Amino acid sequence: MHAERGSWWILRFLVAAIRKLGSAPLRPLVPVVALYFVFFGGKARRASRDYMERMRGLSADLPGPIFGQTYRHLRTFAFVILDRLELWSGAIGRFQIRLHGEQCMRELIEHKRGAMLVGAHLGSFDVLRLIAREYGIQVNVIMYTGNAELINRAFEELDPSASVRLIELDPHAFSTALEIRKCVNRGEFVAMLGDRVHPSATGRRKVRLNFLGQPADFAQGPFLMAAILGIPLIMSIALRRGFREYDGYLTLISEGGRVPRSKRQELVGRWSAEYVALLEGYCMRAPLQWFNFYDFWGRE
Repeated sequence: MHAERGSWWILRFLVAAIRKLGSAPLRPLVPVVALYFVFFGGKARRASRDYMERMRGLSADLPGPIFGQTYRHLRTFAFVILDRLELWSGAIGRFQIRLHGEQCMRELIEHKRGAMLVGAHLGSFDVLRLIAREYGIQVNVIMYTGNAELINRAFEELDPSASVRLIELDPHAFSTALEIRKCVNRGEFVAMLGDRVHPSATGRRKVRLNFLGQPADFAQGPFLMAAILGIPLIMSIALRRGFREYDGYLTLISEGGRVPRSKRQELVGRWSAEYVALLEGYCMRAPLQWFNFYDFWGRE
């Protein structure tokens, strides 16, 4: 609890500073932070190096020494975090998002239907706030944090106009599914990340699929929830294009509808495979924006 309180005060200080002065005074520090993690952030450096070595074999856009690529990778992450803090500071109007494939969301909104948005630690998941503002919708982020109530209070204090709410994920409780159904029935959207597996996930809750040349574990929660509840499933990715500029990509994976229990696992497997294939494509498009800084392929 003391650590959480300390982190919260640091967050409040940074957001207050950005709200007062803008992000400009902090941007010159980004290269310094990136260099610190290159030299002293062993876990992040190893994870970045592992990923960058894989990408160098697949993309021609990553020339030069691996040290330089690791530095650029961590620097990009620091810039995205700074954008995130600026979004939390209430400066959402300073950002621009260029949407691709938004027709699928527009049609759902016109019919007052909600959907499951499945994202990844690629680019910025917080840019969902820009999409929510663009369409005037409520987005509920389903996430395992251990303290959703505290985080929601923090979000509300940092930006009272925010249209994104956090819902605690309990993979063993039916209450999460019920909460998702309530949100979708109100015409709201729910969002989950599909590229990290809950620590207690077993069996149907995760799947091992080939990703960038080697098998890795992916969460099946978003796909399983969409199948059980019969709701539309959309992959949502936002890639940083430049200073306060993002490209948002929306891809309809399933239109929703009742899924017979006998077909459920087959469909979930197909949707998971489509998600991973799309994720690989986005990594190729923006190789420096993959932000899973741990042993993703499980070799350690």
